[in-house]
Amino acid sequence: MLSFIGLGLYNERSITLRGRDALESADAAFAEWYTSSLAGTSVDRLEALHGIDIEVRDRAGVEQHPEPILDAAEEGHAAFLTAGDTMISTTHVDLRLRAHERGIDTRVIHGTTAQTAASSLTGLQNYRFGKATTLPFPETHGGVPDSVIDTIKANRDRDLHTLVYLDIDGENERFLTGDRAADLLAEPLGNPLGVVVGQAGSDDPTVRADALSALAGESFGPPLHLLVIPAEPHPLEREALVELAGAPRR
Repeated sequence: MLSFIGLGLYNERSITLRGRDALESADAAFAEWYTSSLAGTSVDRLEALHGIDIEVRDRAGVEQHPEPILDAAEEGHAAFLTAGDTMISTTHVDLRLRAHERGIDTRVIHGTTAQTAASSLTGLQNYRFGKATTLPFPETHGGVPDSVIDTIKANRDRDLHTLVYLDIDGENERFLTGDRAADLLAEPLGNPLGVVVGQAGSDDPTVRADALSALAGESFGPPLHLLVIPAEPHPLEREALVELAGAPRR
């Protein structure tokens, strides 16, 4: 059996009760932090809370060399852990299909996702979110990729909000921050309203809305950060952004 378990958004206690029970019953546990991470905890704290050793795998260890995970699932019950919801990344769909090819039973135990948290914390209506995009570190892509700008503009043309995931460099423990993302996108997008969400899933998340040029000069605390580029807000959404995120009235 291979259980895909979403750990939620912030720390070792963000997991659901069903996920906790599945993890504590596993014979082996594996995790990856390259698609996202739990900024409010550590592997040691996860292991201590759930009473199990966790082997962290890098991207190659999941995508190219998944045999240790599949072998453990074939021999007993293995847990595969990710932040957020476990099947958001196509990498994990591929791992599940590989397990099925070997006749291994699988199950998915969901966790809270960044997308639902962004909607909940900002007051922006979930059904108005269009295609999401990821903003990488500009030094690794020679600036802001055209695909990021095109996705945001296409959503805005359709009157849809855009959730912008911010890059993570797990090997070097670097996180693209909301202020830097706002600075990178302000000019190519014409300086629209943006919303930075930080520490989603914690007891004291950061939610701040303003023009991107203004957000570029602010600090939003420790990671992880998200950036939302709203379409023209509905009146209720506009009021929520003012009251919940400090957006300027206009």
